[in-house]
Amino acid sequence: MNKPSFKEGNTQGRGRPKGAKNKKGAFSAKLTSEAIAKLETAVLQGEQWAIIEVLKRTNAPLKAITPEDSIDAEYLRLKMKELHEFEERLKALEASQ
Repeated sequence: MNKPSFKEGNTQGRGRPKGAKNKKGAFSAKLTSEAIAKLETAVLQGEQWAIIEVLKRTNAPLKAITPEDSIDAEYLRLKMKELHEFEERLKALEASQ
């Protein structure tokens, strides 16, 4: 198979033309700045929805941490052991065939 070589001006439908804008942010700069201004106002007024939206975009959500000596941790250990034993039995069965 011959691989096509790159040539100046080659347009095979790959990539975005130089200077093309992202379509994801297709809102006008004016609309975006107005939305941000209203969001800032809502946050300053203590609107819970606005505060939540800002926090969702600026801080990663916290992940639950299971204490090692808890019932949940013991359950997870037993489940992992069960899965490991299942995999070992399955490998033994496949090897015996």
